[in-house]
Amino acid sequence: MEIKIDRKVYSDACISKAIYSLSKDYAISRNLEGNIERLHIIPLGEMQEQCKIEARIFNALNDYKLRQVIEDETHDIRTILYAKAFADFDDIDSDGEV
Repeated sequence: MEIKIDRKVYSDACISKAIYSLSKDYAISRNLEGNIERLHIIPLGEMQEQCKIEARIFNALNDYKLRQVIEDETHDIRTILYAKAFADFDDIDSDGEV
């Protein structure tokens, strides 16, 4: 099955998260053509051996794509938390006293 998605309506992050949520049951490949993204969807239960290999690759790619999306979305928050966590140590002298 193939589905066309308008990238003006749905962002890359949104599509990546949706694909990841379906990865248990489907292998999904992505193809971007201008503002239209085509998703080729293969149900996991109906696969031949070669399709199983493709499914594992697509699912791994989609997994790491989503990890990158989450990294990008949370990078600034983590930076702030690290700065806050280590900022309190500036008040401690070399003997460990405040």
